[in-house]
Amino acid sequence: MRFPTKTANNREHEELMDITQKNVKDCYQCMKCSAGCPLTEYMDYYPHQIMLRAKMGLYDQVFNSKTLWVCASCMACSSRCPRDLEPAKIMEGFRAMLLRERDQGKVEILDTKGVPRQALIASMRKFRR
Repeated sequence: MRFPTKTANNREHEELMDITQKNVKDCYQCMKCSAGCPLTEYMDYYPHQIMLRAKMGLYDQVFNSKTLWVCASCMACSSRCPRDLEPAKIMEGFRAMLLRERDQGKVEILDTKGVPRQALIASMRKFRR
């Protein structure tokens, strides 16, 4: 087995912690998140494997996995986590990091008429740096 040499830098780790308010390094790999996930058959990495890669700083592997986009955020994993890490929230944090990088944090509001206030606030939270 070859070990990757590129790991997440402190900025990326701090950004994930800022978004999720959770520290993935607290995960002790009990695998209860994967046991409760209804979509594991469609994932390339199970939730506990995503948590392990995040813990090891292998963010590139997490960003390139289809698991982030398969996750339905049903919170089954979060309800089973004995450390209260909320793996669904962590996956949402990774998705937000990808979206922020892709759009460079720029939100352009063309016309706010008819747009629910909650949608505006949610987009600002998602894309702010």
